[in-house]
Amino acid sequence: MQPNGRVIVAMSGGVDSAVAAGLLAERGYDAIGVTMKTYSATKPAYAKSCCGADDFDDARRSAAKIGIPHYVLDFEEAFRRNVVDRFVDDYRAGRTPNPCVACNNFVKLGTLRSFAARMGARYVATGHYARLTVGDDGPRLFAGDAAKDQSYALAGLTPAQLAGLILPIGDLAKGETRAHAERLGLSVAQKPESQDICFVEGGDYRDVLERAGVGSEAAGAVVTTAGERVGSHDGISHFTVGQRRGLPATHFNDGPRYVTSIDPKTNTIVIGREDELAAYALVAHEVNLIRPARFAQPGVPVRAMTRYRSPLNAARATYDASRDELRLQFAMPERAIAPGQLVALYDADSNEVLASATIREAA
Repeated sequence: MQPNGRVIVAMSGGVDSAVAAGLLAERGYDAIGVTMKTYSATKPAYAKSCCGADDFDDARRSAAKIGIPHYVLDFEEAFRRNVVDRFVDDYRAGRTPNPCVACNNFVKLGTLRSFAARMGARYVATGHYARLTVGDDGPRLFAGDAAKDQSYALAGLTPAQLAGLILPIGDLAKGETRAHAERLGLSVAQKPESQDICFVEGGDYRDVLERAGVGSEAAGAVVTTAGERVGSHDGISHFTVGQRRGLPATHFNDGPRYVTSIDPKTNTIVIGREDELAAYALVAHEVNLIRPARFAQPGVPVRAMTRYRSPLNAARATYDASRDELRLQFAMPERAIAPGQLVALYDADSNEVLASATIREAA
């Protein structure tokens, strides 16, 4: 084994994970590339999605160029159970899921981590743009380059998971990553980025829901925030908080209407004005404290991100350990808080990620 130990590199077929593998090999790690087969496509790959047959070939070629072993592993069952099924269940319950967070939590740092342990590898590495340090006080996660920061997608990882993770390109900008790929002679150096959910093959998540039988759900009422019925819907899974398209035709004199909330118990979509999307607080569960000591007292000053790449909003955070519940009070109103989304909490004065939780409701 090489001096820095064995590491399993999750290689998607893109430039980021390929460069991550190449840099680790240069640093003396015993790197092994692994591409995860997470689902079986039912149609030709969508242009902006990943994990198709071409991506497997790109990952294999990159590993061969770097000079490391490469394997394709069948993780379809773990991915279906932990990512796709949760995705479907969330939409069925009127929530807006974040499947990339679930994949990181349960597949890359779950199933793949277990495989790594069987291979004698202490670490798993990915091509995420975020910085990670490990000291006497445990792992610390920081935002990466502002243009490509992906710390939000990793904020659901526990301290134990973060301690077994390496982020080789976390300090780089995207242009620097491509420059390394050119230097390493990788054919993926200028490969376009994948931007969509890998298992949403046609670019529309409703296809996934229909294949899972969610399209047959019951119709229900669309009402205003004042309780006035203004139309009907074909199923709550077709809506998310903040949505404007797809609502019944309405004629209000004070502007357009948006989905302000979804009530799965009554199968009701509630719509309101733009200003009615604003909330000053939220309640979240499934709390993950990366820096638990920071939440010993109530009203901790933080900056919160309630959706991927949404602006950070100053807030006060209070963690209730007895309920495993997190409450946030925002300094300025937050728009379109969607149950099911992850909220990531950053230090008030730096770009360190302190905690995350799944939003239960706007308060």
